[in-house]
Amino acid sequence: MTGAAARRGPAAGLARPVRGMTLGAVALGFLGGLAAPLRAQLAASGTGLVSVAEHRVDAGRGVEQATGMLFGGEGTLFIGARTEIFVHAAGGKLTAVSANADDRDLAEVELRAAVVPVPWLALHAAVSTRTYSTALVRERWTALRFGGEIRLAFVGAGVTGMLRAEVLPSVSVGGLEDPSRAFAAGAGLEWRVGVLALGLRYELERYDFPTVAGVDRREQVSMLTAHAGLRLGGR
Repeated sequence: MTGAAARRGPAAGLARPVRGMTLGAVALGFLGGLAAPLRAQLAASGTGLVSVAEHRVDAGRGVEQATGMLFGGEGTLFIGARTEIFVHAAGGKLTAVSANADDRDLAEVELRAAVVPVPWLALHAAVSTRTYSTALVRERWTALRFGGEIRLAFVGAGVTGMLRAEVLPSVSVGGLEDPSRAFAAGAGLEWRVGVLALGLRYELERYDFPTVAGVDRREQVSMLTAHAGLRLGGR
């Protein structure tokens, strides 16, 4: 061993691992410092739902009407105070209640992104799909949706009211001419008690089709939905 190596001794060999551990601890602390504000900005909710749904079709042969129960779930990710990502999925069976209607299965999914410029207003864009299946045919609807939602807080009651309006500028229907006009509207209430969220809302969608062979086709879907779930996070 040379004189310089003898002077460094065993401590020199330990210095590099110690420095590495120190740098690792600093890096972990830095990442933890970034993660903490991110966690503070995130919140989420998840709910189960049950809906009473009605589907009405007027295609020139009288009104075809079917009603039934839908079951599903919804989830929302809140990113800070300005951004929301929402997903909805539900399905069930509708039973014919008019002589010229058929029983049908209904399944639907929606993905929505919203910005919240002020606490009482959310503006959103969404895409949705809905499928009606009977013993003879399977009809799929795909829609692009734009709209806004007014949120009215009742001070001190933990209750928020909601009014929503949407236009559907692009609707594609398998096996049918695409609608020439489509819109949707809704209203509801949500109660929050701690992390528990309970809600009730009514929604209506209307589709008007181009005139074909002198017949004006109209379709309407309405739902009364109750939901219950949890809302977690700092928002």
